[in-house]
Amino acid sequence: MALSLAPPRAPPRGSVIRNLYTTTYPHPVARLQNLLTSTGNNNNNDDMDDPDHTKTSSYESHNLQSRFLQLLQDGNHLIRHSVHPHLPSSLSLPDQLIRFIGRTLPLEWQHTHRDNGTFRRVADGMVKLTCPLIGLSNLRLTHEFLKLSSTKRRRRIRYGHHHAMQYIDLFLPQHDDIHQKMKSNNSSNDNGNKVPVRGTLFFVHGGAWGSGHPWMYRLVAPAFLARNFAVAIVGYRTYPDAADIDVQVDDLRLAFDALDTVLNECVVPVADDIMDRKAAGTCDDNDKGWVGNIIMGHSSGAHIALLLLVDMLSERMKSSSSSQLAEKQCNQYPWSLPHYFVGLSGPYDISNHFDFEAGRGVEQISPMKPICGHTRLNFDRASPAKRLLTHMTSFREQIDASDLTNATIQEMSQPMLLVHGIEDSTVPFTATSDAARKMKSCGMTDISEIYLEKTEHQDVVMHFMMGGSAMDAVFDWLREQRRHQHVIGRDGGRNVKLHSRL
Repeated sequence: MALSLAPPRAPPRGSVIRNLYTTTYPHPVARLQNLLTSTGNNNNNDDMDDPDHTKTSSYESHNLQSRFLQLLQDGNHLIRHSVHPHLPSSLSLPDQLIRFIGRTLPLEWQHTHRDNGTFRRVADGMVKLTCPLIGLSNLRLTHEFLKLSSTKRRRRIRYGHHHAMQYIDLFLPQHDDIHQKMKSNNSSNDNGNKVPVRGTLFFVHGGAWGSGHPWMYRLVAPAFLARNFAVAIVGYRTYPDAADIDVQVDDLRLAFDALDTVLNECVVPVADDIMDRKAAGTCDDNDKGWVGNIIMGHSSGAHIALLLLVDMLSERMKSSSSSQLAEKQCNQYPWSLPHYFVGLSGPYDISNHFDFEAGRGVEQISPMKPICGHTRLNFDRASPAKRLLTHMTSFREQIDASDLTNATIQEMSQPMLLVHGIEDSTVPFTATSDAARKMKSCGMTDISEIYLEKTEHQDVVMHFMMGGSAMDAVFDWLREQRRHQHVIGRDGGRNVKLHSRL
């Protein structure tokens, strides 16, 4: 019921069905009884005044009502009307403000302020205003943010055309015991002062495709640094600096390649003995073995990151058959391939999300419409599942049937985890369920879905900063991968079978 009635499938606001779901009636049976009783009395009075009606017809009508009322009383325990948990009866304050702007400002003004960067300045300014309030309410987070802002912990990596937004903030774990162990392990090799890590996090921030900066999500890093991951928070060009969605995807690809080069110079996978023990199944859940490279995005960042993953998968499909691909992977360093994808509250079908934004009254001021191409056809091209289907169609035309039986999407795709808050009013959680269903239909069966109760849009990413159920769910999922599936080795090869759970 929750899935079937959640946006964008919800009844329109102001409709009779919507009012039925969002209005509380404390005693529905009693109200219906009174309504029918009063109707029956009115009918009796009309019968008395009208000599053409006989007592028999009045008695039969009354008997039908009595039977219906008795049926309601017998099934009273089955009738419980309450407000639908995922259909708010009133608009939130931000929605009211946006709808007011949409009604007040002419359409031309909305487009002008959207296309000249005013939307981005306003959105980023609101974040800057709220950050001090969060800092005052949690001094521990303030201290952690200041430590991460130090150049001793943060390394700024430029990539691409050296646009102001094209940079990566790289954070490496710092623990005395790790450095001592690293020195002892590297005394006889050429690793130098490289830091051993269990994997990397490639984090793509959100911001409705038109706002956001890596520093706003800097506090995502500590949870992964504490688990000995290298963390890269990626900045990319947002609208209007990025004219279309492919520009943002290209930025992420350039950032991923640039990060690969830098990681080869400063980090090294955890010690071989730990990896060997894990491969032999002798490590417990608390071991510090190799996990892999994780691509994770929030909101629009999850959408762009999944497009990147689809394009990378397409390149792997077109490169060679599965046997040649496995041989190629064995020669690659572990930083050059993603091993997991984690999407947080992402809008993965642009056409559906445009309809949802239209229901909120933000479709004209949101950067999503221009950056995804304005038309339904371009919206489909910007949707990961439909783009993957297009790649698969072209892939089938380029190879023969024998190669197709060897190189499958399931073998080449990475395990995916999609997390969404049920109370999300910015991106409905049905966006995740629809995306998982469509990606599975394309052959990407290693997909898990987790839906969190009493969790809104920003709560999901805030859980990684302040602790919460979303962070716990992601780490539990990674732990489950390592416990029940084969280890991901240095060559990037794996053998994974994961069942979707709701």
